[in-house]
Amino acid sequence: MKPQRGVALVELLVAALIAALVLGSLAGMLGGLRQSDAVIEERAVLQRDARLALERIAAMVEASTRLMVPLEVTTTARDVLAVALPPGVDRNGDGYADADNDKNGVVDDDLPADETNDGGAGIIGIDDDGDGLVDNGASFTDNDENGTIGSAPVAPRTGADWIDPVVYYRVGTQLVERLPNIAPFNGNDYSVRPIADNVTAFSVTRVATGNRRYREVLVQLTLTGPGGETGSWSRRLRVGAR
Repeated sequence: MKPQRGVALVELLVAALIAALVLGSLAGMLGGLRQSDAVIEERAVLQRDARLALERIAAMVEASTRLMVPLEVTTTARDVLAVALPPGVDRNGDGYADADNDKNGVVDDDLPADETNDGGAGIIGIDDDGDGLVDNGASFTDNDENGTIGSAPVAPRTGADWIDPVVYYRVGTQLVERLPNIAPFNGNDYSVRPIADNVTAFSVTRVATGNRRYREVLVQLTLTGPGGETGSWSRRLRVGAR
């Protein structure tokens, strides 16, 4: 009968070293997979948030009848977008459009000299003309902040109706929507809510269509996640397309 041979210490050390190398390699692979999953997940979240924000903007722009900002004369990109509240919006279900302030069945038919009825030049709190200054028009009846007092497109009878702006702009890293409250008492009666986080850029450019019957804008949105992932999305929208 042959004597049994034990495992030498050197063999144990070699086996342990091999096991350590294998485990280290597996740990590195698993770490890489986790990092890759995190990148994919962050990218998916950014894409989802951008898509939802652009869908929200599209719903308002394409149902609206009036593009307010960027102004007609603006050719460069702006960091703000404003349209008139669409005539089909009836959030409280009372049978009257929210934009029909005097509830006579016709939207924006009796505008005051201050078209937005907010006591400020252009849209109050907004740099309408892109000169870096807010509400700096000739007076509150300067409806585009260009320094020239204009007149309402429809001669006011009582001025009981006004244009209710829906405005999109960036506050820090949030893209916000400024929406008139239901049954507002004037143009200053509105609420602001975020529609996207992690926003690092928001730009709106009027598209030269060569046809004055409709207006188009190119909306571009850039989001950057906490992990450093960045993505940009854009959408071309036509006012009144819906």
